[in-house]
Amino acid sequence: MARAAGRFPKPQEAFLWLVTALSLASYACKLQASGNKASIDVSPERVGLEVNGVSAVFDAHCVDVVTINETFAEGGYEVPEVLSGLRGRDVIDVGVNVGDTALYFILNGARRVIAVEPLPNVAKCAEENVRLSGAAEKVKVLNAALSDEPASIPCDYDVRLSGSFSTLKGGGPCKVPGVTISDLLKMVDDPYLLKMDCEGCEAQVILGPERERLRAFEHIIFETHPHITSVSNDKLLTSLKELGFECRPLRHSSKLSQSKYHCKNIRPKVT
Repeated sequence: MARAAGRFPKPQEAFLWLVTALSLASYACKLQASGNKASIDVSPERVGLEVNGVSAVFDAHCVDVVTINETFAEGGYEVPEVLSGLRGRDVIDVGVNVGDTALYFILNGARRVIAVEPLPNVAKCAEENVRLSGAAEKVKVLNAALSDEPASIPCDYDVRLSGSFSTLKGGGPCKVPGVTISDLLKMVDDPYLLKMDCEGCEAQVILGPERERLRAFEHIIFETHPHITSVSNDKLLTSLKELGFECRPLRHSSKLSQSKYHCKNIRPKVT
């Protein structure tokens, strides 16, 4: 199942390299058990996964082991109802980090992913991982914040900690443009899934002036961050119910009241 090449990484890089490889290997084993052709390919420079001829490759210097482990080993976005209808459809991925979720959706058949990441150096990592995966025609990485105005961002943020960065709490000398849900919807033809793990921006989207635009999606998977936004999960879920979504919890952290939800649009689109 696995192929290795070159020398083992330097000691200070070995842990990140190993955890990434183990996360991808765990996912590959799960896929093989269900009849898929899956393998991993590791070298000192990168770790890659291939599933039925489609690749997800990560530069050894462009990994956030927490998010990669959550996406692949823990199955953070393994929602059968969503994945069963994903093939040939479009995804908007807000908070793409190093590109792991965007590549996960491509591995599972997505036609196109619009991937939003505010941190400049992390967005470059996402672009590099997409390039290494041969997915540049399918994944468009936007270095932007989900906002109706530009955001002040750290120019060089520790990639290993980038999954917990919030534009609502952090600032910096770099300016990145803001994009809205309306802007993102113009970039896709078939908005099937909206994924949001953006450390607080979900409240602005679900409660803000553009909330009606969420009706365009068949599915929403999002993470809540009440410790950042001071907005309760119930308030977000009530807003989505008013828009015609039926939501169920996927995961809950009692320490921070932080949860992940899958919401299905139960009202048919008007064509």
